[in-house]
Amino acid sequence: MPEKRAWRKQQEIGIGMVKARENRIDLIRGLSLLLIFVGHSSFSFSEGLQHSRGFADASELFVLMAGISAALAYYPRGGALDFPSLAAKPLRRAGKIYAVHVALLVGLVGLFSVGLAKDLPIFAQASAILGLTGFWSDPLGNLASIFLLRYMPGNFDILPMYVILIACVPLFLYLNDRAPKLLICGSLLVWLGAGFGHVNFVNTALPEGHWYFDPLSWQLIFLIGLVIGVRLKTGRPALPYNRALFIAAAAFCVLAVPANILFHFHFIEPPSEWLYRAMTSKTNDGILRLVNAIAIVYVLWNIEAVRRLADGSFLQPICVIGRHSMPVFITGLLLSDLMTVSMGLPRSLTLPEQILLMTAGVLLQLVVGQYLEARKNCTSLSRSHPAPAEAKGATR
Repeated sequence: MPEKRAWRKQQEIGIGMVKARENRIDLIRGLSLLLIFVGHSSFSFSEGLQHSRGFADASELFVLMAGISAALAYYPRGGALDFPSLAAKPLRRAGKIYAVHVALLVGLVGLFSVGLAKDLPIFAQASAILGLTGFWSDPLGNLASIFLLRYMPGNFDILPMYVILIACVPLFLYLNDRAPKLLICGSLLVWLGAGFGHVNFVNTALPEGHWYFDPLSWQLIFLIGLVIGVRLKTGRPALPYNRALFIAAAAFCVLAVPANILFHFHFIEPPSEWLYRAMTSKTNDGILRLVNAIAIVYVLWNIEAVRRLADGSFLQPICVIGRHSMPVFITGLLLSDLMTVSMGLPRSLTLPEQILLMTAGVLLQLVVGQYLEARKNCTSLSRSHPAPAEAKGATR
């Protein structure tokens, strides 16, 4: 108990809040990556697992953590905001994500084009399952639309959403320091307008004709994470403990699980179907999803056991994939598409086979994370201990 009170006090006064790495961010983000993979893989249990966590799912948690991480990465330590220099790194990052997205989609289309040209049945089936069939009705036009972020089948509009959100980071950080009330009010108005007005970007690959993840809606939860991250970067308590707020958040998280299961799977019909759909819309990040995600993170952040687990060695493999979130996410995205194709084939996979595939996919992502971490550590070691000049000369 004295140790617990000391830790609570440490949070309240902000001591020790800025450290080399906040492992709770990595832990939540790593768990979110694995849950996103399972949720997108179309296993027979994917939907049940996705809706057994309440109104929100791993996507909200991941975007919230992405906002926190963006602030830690791009907000200057001294707090002196020079907009041109502030904009350089996030825009470069957004450009890299855009290039990866285009390369992935063009590569996928190229692979399917070769497979279909050779009349391989598996590619025709997979093309239909992934929603790629319509591409070949206008290949040149759709290829141009890939570069314009207007043609994105399946879950491929997630990376473009991050391109837009990361590109907005300089403006968000600048306004957060200069006019925080204007920033929050503006973000809320955009979120409300996008939700009620159904304002979205065009995506010709989906039957709905718009992005599945609307950046105009999802910018709010990303911005909330960004504001939390700025507090963390400047040594203030990120999510300060308040007993009443903690109890309310925990109660909401607990009650949201049965409520969402009962309503989503129609065990009980909601009083207003339209209102319930609006409040739990994934495209527009409805209010119940938004509040639920914030409540989950607030509760996890203020449980000492979570902090200890994140800083310990047992869950470090999950923290590692959280540290290398983008390459692991891309790996999970490709694997989930592969699993979706496997689930859509004429021969139905048994439950043990699905569990085996899921386990293999999770382990592969953990292996990718470990490989990237080892490579990063080797690079850091070589930079901190450069080879002596004599040794370099001897090897020439």
